[in-house]
Amino acid sequence: MEQFRSFDQLRTNELSVTRNGFFRPSFNLTDGQFIYGKLSYASLWKTVTILETAQKTWTIKRKGVFSRTLIITGQNEEELGMVIPEVWSRRIKLNMNNGFDAEFLNKKLFTRTFSLVNDRYGDILSIKTGLWSFKTPFNITFNLDLLKNIPDLPLMALLGVNLILIKQAQSAATAGVGS
Repeated sequence: MEQFRSFDQLRTNELSVTRNGFFRPSFNLTDGQFIYGKLSYASLWKTVTILETAQKTWTIKRKGVFSRTLIITGQNEEELGMVIPEVWSRRIKLNMNNGFDAEFLNKKLFTRTFSLVNDRYGDILSIKTGLWSFKTPFNITFNLDLLKNIPDLPLMALLGVNLILIKQAQSAATAGVGS
């Protein structure tokens, strides 16, 4: 974890996500100069996701084989929260054990922007998917003032990227079935 720069030293409100590798990709959260976090997979089948920053490491895995719910665990395997996709909706609920609740959603029907919204803080972050960009597929914008109020903002940014990647994989699998 020494390779990552701390989010406390972040001076810009826009970060990009760069893709490394093709068959076993990992994704770095960067401002162009420093790397602030990394999303990687622990297995070949992408069933376990590892999110790393300078301060913490989180693991994301499914609650069960046929469950849509994702469990967020910390470094000591303690459960920190859950990600629950709503049925027949584009909303994905984030429920942290510390009492923080938010929703990931696309605000408009045909948009490339995936937002994290909270009742208290409003729009926390926005992840914009790049069009036809393989090397830098995502741009993340957020309010720098929220870094002090929301301690797990790096987790939420990397988790949002992971949710978009899961949606893209599901869409690709569905498109491949019909052809």
